[in-house]
Amino acid sequence: MNDNSSPQSARPADLVLRGGRIYTVDERQPWAEAVAIRDGVYVAVGSQSEIEAWIGGDTEVVDLHGAMAMPGINDAHQHPLDGGYESLFGCNFSPALAFDAMLDAIREHANQCAPGDWIVGGAWGSQHVGRLADIEALRVLDEASGGHPVYLRDDSYHNRWVNSAAMALAGIGRDSPSPAGSEIVKDPTSGEPSGLLKEFPAFGAIEKLIPPRTPERMAQAAAASLRLNNELGITAIHEAYSGEAYLEAWTGLDKAQGLSAWLVGSLPIVPEECSGIRNGEELLAMHQRYRTAHVRPDFAKLFLDGVPPARTSLFLEPYLEDAEHGADYRGPLNHPLEQLSGMLAEVDRLGFPIKLHATGDGSVRLALDAIEAVRRRNGADGPRHLIAHASFIDPADLPRFKALNVVADQSPMFWFPTGAWYAIAAVIGQERAERFWPVRELLTSGALLAGGSDWPAGQESPNPWIGIEGLVTRRNPLGEVPGVLWPEQAIDLATALRLYTRDSAEAMGLGEITGAIEPGRSADLIVLDRPLFEIPIEQVHETRIAQTYFQGRRVYSRS
Repeated sequence: MNDNSSPQSARPADLVLRGGRIYTVDERQPWAEAVAIRDGVYVAVGSQSEIEAWIGGDTEVVDLHGAMAMPGINDAHQHPLDGGYESLFGCNFSPALAFDAMLDAIREHANQCAPGDWIVGGAWGSQHVGRLADIEALRVLDEASGGHPVYLRDDSYHNRWVNSAAMALAGIGRDSPSPAGSEIVKDPTSGEPSGLLKEFPAFGAIEKLIPPRTPERMAQAAAASLRLNNELGITAIHEAYSGEAYLEAWTGLDKAQGLSAWLVGSLPIVPEECSGIRNGEELLAMHQRYRTAHVRPDFAKLFLDGVPPARTSLFLEPYLEDAEHGADYRGPLNHPLEQLSGMLAEVDRLGFPIKLHATGDGSVRLALDAIEAVRRRNGADGPRHLIAHASFIDPADLPRFKALNVVADQSPMFWFPTGAWYAIAAVIGQERAERFWPVRELLTSGALLAGGSDWPAGQESPNPWIGIEGLVTRRNPLGEVPGVLWPEQAIDLATALRLYTRDSAEAMGLGEITGAIEPGRSADLIVLDRPLFEIPIEQVHETRIAQTYFQGRRVYSRS
């Protein structure tokens, strides 16, 4: 038995779960029959007879009846408050919707709006980028919106589709220049803006005009998001972008009723001209104000590029030629190496690990070059930084993740053919697009990987079981798109589960707290409706959670 105190001399457990097949993700003891929990942490893990000694008169005993249990899932890249808010208050539709079906959803929402309301939501699929650049798409959007200003995001969260009413309010017209690092897409004949805005600086002026989210609605969104995450077996979330209003919502909810998951925050570092919010060193300096029992505002966040379908990712080789960008366009350079190294050096010196958004192999190399410079300047034992997404990596850069102690923060969970993948192939070519998510190569190189949904960007749900199955099969678990994507990068189920539990916890700064079932760790545990190692891998995405425990407290029960 693996325990850290003697049951004969110790106070009995508060909770005992027994009679199960408990997958611990602890290589010293991979499986157990029972666990004892006291004060929210595991005090013993072992056989049913061994755990019997921890049962006292006041111990709650739960019989698992042979069900599989395992550590709670740690989603290392998510936008939980945005997802919760959109699900409650937004104009929501699937990225898979055809153009006309998307307009029908907008019309239906517009019919429910009061005078003066905005239509805010999404997500339109990346496959529509070309069509939304056409001025005719703006005309039909204006008709569908009934005069309400419209602000709709895409499935990557990097681009927006807006109508004429929204652009008029922001003063965006024929003579409006595209801000640096972004694009106001205009009709090539008339010069009028088409309503497609690529990257934040282009749509920042409109975003500031949207009626602000109220604290009451933010609190409702946070609570709704936690309920959904717990229902899916998620007990720790790394919020990929945590503005001050987000932190206020999470800390307020935790102080009022206690969160049902660990919440790790990423504080934005955004150029001042792009932001109306407190950010950068000013926000980092006050991060302790937002620390609570379960909220850890310990990371920074910086964007190095955008997304491939919009041609805003930075690549080492050119995009396919088009009329707008020519034959040698590789994407925008948001931060030259010297500037980026200086920014990172200061954040590193302050002790903050940073999430660097980088989707193209050019931006991944830039991130690694900057971190290497920081290691030389500040020392090799600084914070473990993360490269978020890292979906395209030049083979020469794979070993640098381990060498520089950098996490490959792999999200969203598109390790299989999707509509978004076809949109990428359309701008860089299918041969290059096939080298998408080198998961096995990263693991073989010794890199630490973390798994995340990026919900609601590109995902209708943060359901981790879709991603876990996809890691093993490299096929679309939902059958939406046929085929297999780079099958040589497939990994086995045990490795996929470790990536989503122990490894993600380590990447999130929670490695000493959660991620495995062993004495001394937080009792974050989920009970499944099926034994994952005994079923066909193609059924893993259908997994449902029977019970979710957070710090030994049942926070979700299916029955």
